[in-house]
Amino acid sequence: MIPENIPLTYFIVIWIILILLSSSLGIYRTLVDRIRSGLVATPSIGNRITNVFTECLKLPNHERPFHVEAAFTSSLQVFFGFFVFAKILSDSVFNTGNLLLDYFLSFIAAVAIERLSSWMYPKKITQTRQLDLHLKSGLFPVLIIRLFCKPITIVMHLLEKVLQSSNQKIISKKEEGSEVADHIRIVGREGTNLDPDILEIMGNTIEMSQLKVNDVMIPRNQVQILDTNDSFSTNLEIAKSCGHTRLPLCNNDLDQCLGIVHVKYAFRALAETGENFELQKITKAPALLSSEEPLPVALKRMMRLKVHMALVRDEFGGIDGVITLEDILEEVVGEIQDEFDTDEKPIEVISENKWKVSGLVPVHDLPDEIRQPEQEDDMATVGGLITGELGRIPEKGEVAHLLDLKVTILDADDTRVLSMELESLEEKTSPTSEGTE
Repeated sequence: MIPENIPLTYFIVIWIILILLSSSLGIYRTLVDRIRSGLVATPSIGNRITNVFTECLKLPNHERPFHVEAAFTSSLQVFFGFFVFAKILSDSVFNTGNLLLDYFLSFIAAVAIERLSSWMYPKKITQTRQLDLHLKSGLFPVLIIRLFCKPITIVMHLLEKVLQSSNQKIISKKEEGSEVADHIRIVGREGTNLDPDILEIMGNTIEMSQLKVNDVMIPRNQVQILDTNDSFSTNLEIAKSCGHTRLPLCNNDLDQCLGIVHVKYAFRALAETGENFELQKITKAPALLSSEEPLPVALKRMMRLKVHMALVRDEFGGIDGVITLEDILEEVVGEIQDEFDTDEKPIEVISENKWKVSGLVPVHDLPDEIRQPEQEDDMATVGGLITGELGRIPEKGEVAHLLDLKVTILDADDTRVLSMELESLEEKTSPTSEGTE
């Protein structure tokens, strides 16, 4: 079975190494599944580890990560395990005398060990407190496996493209949506008695599965916070005037968030004590979400943790902003307005070439006459575009020129532009003059 010039010890050592590699890879794969299910958060014990999971979460939900690496490692593990067990069985008192039976038992034993190391053991580890230790110790083996299998992965992707017809590619794209989503589309086409509002909610639900946390979060420069460096009366006034029920309590900025304060408990404590008290005593530990987490996963996690507000962490460990349950639900049911929301239109036409625009309006929502397409990828909002061009936050009443636009700042605070007036300076050519030319 094994060449006489190759010691059995070599096969055992290689087999054990493959078992360790398979276990590390299995822990990472299993944890990705648990993150997608909303059972656990994306690990934040190191930038490299977080980046690995961020890459995996970008894959479609039906595609398991590291599938080529896992198949390669498992195959080698079974192969070497089979040789080890066959050799041990042939040299021991358990030898059955039947070569085929010995081979069969050796194969079963090798497969059982492979399943134990790559599936059962990782599943158990991901539910224990030793997970962080295993992630740190398993990072290097996982990176080595990825690097070693890179050529195989490239070849497999090329083969997939070659063997897949154009019709199959179209079908695959359509199948990326779930069967439930397909059924909803059919109901939308055939269910003539279905309320249009219900159909809209169904469509929004389907689209939400394609969104990530950073698509709907509130950017950090738009987040109202309470600062421990400010006086109690100042923070109390902010809580009274902002209209929010929950506010982050921070030490200077969101990167040093100490917890989430519910305004209800703040005023209750004030009524009971009748004097200043430490807001930190009534804070709740903030939940952390990755900016790349799929929105349905974030919703499940927030519901499981029973939190209405969570901090959004970037790939470097800083805080990008916050997300609330209301932000997520608005993607399904549309904008939710309460008594603190104003009915002011985000874009209001003043005259033929003049508009009043909210600083929070996305650049791509601007009218065609004043849209700046080359800037759309750089800044998410008009206020962000103006701030980026000036290199600072403009003051109220300030006038600036941006390409062919005259910008008058109507309202601004210390963190952002609230509203502005945009006037197009480009002269419109009349149809008559065009014809004469």
